[in-house]
Amino acid sequence: MKALVFHGESGLRLEQVAEPALADGEVRVHVGAAGVCGSDLGWFRGGMPSVSTPVVPGHEFGGMLDDGTSVVINPMVGCGTCLRCAAGNTHLCAQRRIIGIHRDGAYAERVSVPRHNVVAADGLDPVRAALVEPIANGVHGWDRAGRPTGAVAIIGAGAIGMCLLHVLRSKGLSNIMVVDPMSQRCEAARAAGATATSTRLTGQFDAVFDAAGTRATRADAIACTAAGGTTALLGLHDDVLSVSAAGVIVGDKTIAGCFGYSEPAFREAVALAASIDAPWVAPVPIDDARQVVEALVAGRGTPGAIKTMIRFTDVGAFGT
Repeated sequence: MKALVFHGESGLRLEQVAEPALADGEVRVHVGAAGVCGSDLGWFRGGMPSVSTPVVPGHEFGGMLDDGTSVVINPMVGCGTCLRCAAGNTHLCAQRRIIGIHRDGAYAERVSVPRHNVVAADGLDPVRAALVEPIANGVHGWDRAGRPTGAVAIIGAGAIGMCLLHVLRSKGLSNIMVVDPMSQRCEAARAAGATATSTRLTGQFDAVFDAAGTRATRADAIACTAAGGTTALLGLHDDVLSVSAAGVIVGDKTIAGCFGYSEPAFREAVALAASIDAPWVAPVPIDDARQVVEALVAGRGTPGAIKTMIRFTDVGAFGT
């Protein structure tokens, strides 16, 4: 079968690889579409040297089981026995492994996954199925921010920011500012229902979601969080957080780290994915994926294509 394999410093290669082996408790998934995540691109640039290679990336995906059942896959694989796993918080398991990073993922025609991580796709087309994972990040971010209902802001109109916008609108929020330096992304956010857009965050908000994760955006996010509000940090671009402790303490502000999602949040994301409209997704066939992904790694992405997906089936027009 075809797979796009990451070989570390040697980069990505489109290869013919063996069919995935099935261990006890595992099932085979025929991949429909797999999202190219920003964390994947950071990894390909040398951001996760501790991860063993070669490996097939891809943790945002859905597809079909051998019997034709449509499914999406939660890529967070916990130990299954600790208290956090028992509570559905596999993303916090000390022994957590992620499909597509610590074991072969979905940049391949077929992949083996634990049966426990399979969730019914409820008729989702392949593209929407592959958006479940970033939508789940949005659900978790909303939870971690205390489920705000007032004025909120999102910094970064990439895939996570756009999926978070969909989550917030689905929750009934009607005052949502989206900030991004790229005009095309601001246009996409307005089309998706943002109340307003800007290239730089100003003002005060009950909650600010930083989906960019730079030093500057984190500082802006905390500064523009109103007294008693929450700054939710989702982006991982920079590893340093530098803030005014007095501003946080005197403002009685909360800073919430937001990683992954719980199992309930992932299941909720499956339901929310059915209603997302995402013309900003750009599916590419597996045969062309290496060149497209390498261009993204080099910073040569198409501005209007916020999310690139590797396509393994003919998904047709989006939403059909």
